[in-house]
Amino acid sequence: METNQNQSTEHIINQSDFAKAPSDEQLLNDRELLFKIYENTRKTKNYMKWSLYITIILVVLPLLAALFIVPFAFSSLSSSYGSLLQ
Repeated sequence: METNQNQSTEHIINQSDFAKAPSDEQLLNDRELLFKIYENTRKTKNYMKWSLYITIILVVLPLLAALFIVPFAFSSLSSSYGSLLQ
């Protein structure tokens, strides 16, 4: 039972770590890291936006065009070959 208690107390965060005030150097490092995270997030958002645009252009627009082109093609084919089938 004591080993279970010892194992569980190892995972508890030391409360004294929160009592320390961050130094100015640490704050600058944190700001730099936050800025890098912000920049990467912005780039990822932009990449995803352009991926959506390209997907719409290459997939959705041809499908919509096919909805109008296929019936027209069938009607012209049936009128062309209609006389041969009768």
